[in-house]
Amino acid sequence: MTMDRRSFTLGMAKGAIGVGMAAMLPAAARGAPAKKAAAGLDVLVLGAGVSGLQAAWMLEEQGLKVAVLEGRQRVGGRVMTLLDEPGYPEMGFNSMGEGYGRGIDAAQRAGVTLEDIGGRYRVGKPPMLWMNGQPLTREEWARHPGNPFPDAMKSVLPAEMVNKLLAERTPLKDWNAWTDPASAVLDVPLHDFLRAQGLSDTAIRLANDVSPYYGTNSWDVSALMLEFNDGFVKAQFEAGTKSFGVKGGNLHLPMGMAKLLKGDVILGKEVVAIEATDSGSTVYCRDGSTFSARRVICSLPFSTLRYVKILPGLSGAQAEAVSQIAYQPLSMAFLTATAPFWDEDGLSPGMWTDGLAGTVIPQHYGATPEEVTGLLVQARGGLANYWDRLGRDKALAMIVAQIEAMRPAAKGKLVARTYFSWSQEVFNGGDWAYFGPGQVSRLVPEMSKPAGRLHFCGEHTATGARGLEGALESAERVALEVLEA
Repeated sequence: MTMDRRSFTLGMAKGAIGVGMAAMLPAAARGAPAKKAAAGLDVLVLGAGVSGLQAAWMLEEQGLKVAVLEGRQRVGGRVMTLLDEPGYPEMGFNSMGEGYGRGIDAAQRAGVTLEDIGGRYRVGKPPMLWMNGQPLTREEWARHPGNPFPDAMKSVLPAEMVNKLLAERTPLKDWNAWTDPASAVLDVPLHDFLRAQGLSDTAIRLANDVSPYYGTNSWDVSALMLEFNDGFVKAQFEAGTKSFGVKGGNLHLPMGMAKLLKGDVILGKEVVAIEATDSGSTVYCRDGSTFSARRVICSLPFSTLRYVKILPGLSGAQAEAVSQIAYQPLSMAFLTATAPFWDEDGLSPGMWTDGLAGTVIPQHYGATPEEVTGLLVQARGGLANYWDRLGRDKALAMIVAQIEAMRPAAKGKLVARTYFSWSQEVFNGGDWAYFGPGQVSRLVPEMSKPAGRLHFCGEHTATGARGLEGALESAERVALEVLEA
């Protein structure tokens, strides 16, 4: 992508902490000696996720001096691979479609190899539905007395229902126009949309609230957001049906992107305050260090940014977005099996349950597509919060016990290896952002606008794509903003 840069004067913001700012910092930070980055920075990027790394690279390509600060001891943000577990299970970003032009380009630049992993999720028997601890085929579900779906949709599985209705009956005619004022009438609870399609409250709870992709229930997420997501997914299928992952684990993508940067990527720098003046910006970290530049790009999720002091403060819809935008509760357990118990009981290793075990997804990342390297067990929404309240050890024990109770052949063959919660991840507070009813039309058009010398990027600010592609889209926008400022 070619960018034209308007001329601007390089400058250095003040680095001294004033009495007022010092009082806002934690005691440990106030007592630490201040450390500074190299003088003459044009831009400080906060967050070494994909969007932050991409923005830094694009600005460096235009001759700017850039540094990146990251609170974690790793790069990647919501791209997280368990590189020490069998098959390199993904805790965050999983795959990109053939239409991810930005993502494919970033992978090429980063020197990583993409491989089609879509077929690995279609190997073997399809996942089964488990209701009240009992397995059901699609045909059995269609005849089940507890099936609450309308007669014409009895054969639709609960996990399929919401996406099917959105795909076939979305009222959003142009998914690219989801933020237009004319689309505001669609910015209603998902519950309203589903009721209009003939689903009862009982059916809605089963189809959405048991394992919601966005939100915790059908009332707290905007139907308009899901209609936009549906349009993006359809556009991906028009580009092709392949799903690409990075060979050896997706975390290698941001790691490769970070190596492309000329400036520093400084880990372990938790930001506690951002101060902008007419001449520059200063960032204050919890360890007492300060970093100054002409401008700051913030890729932090709003769930983290709301705990950062910003001077001067944000206002209007932007302040409301930072304080209120919610992030998806998502918790995961990774299990391995000492023996293929699914061969013994003759059932699919994949399970969608209405119980405490959540969704069980077999991982086919061995030497052959047929090999199951582990079981990724997911909980979303309220179930994720319940798992988190139990704590790691009790949650893992409960998950194993639940699966063993449903699958006696699994008893003694499951090994609980890892538990990970995005809600408990201090630098995220949830996985992806989602908008509640009314928030798309009220907040999305305003929340990513620059606030003086402070700019924003990240998937939550994208309006033309989702996932990794949305993160990269937002990086393009923010880089152009800085260059044109």
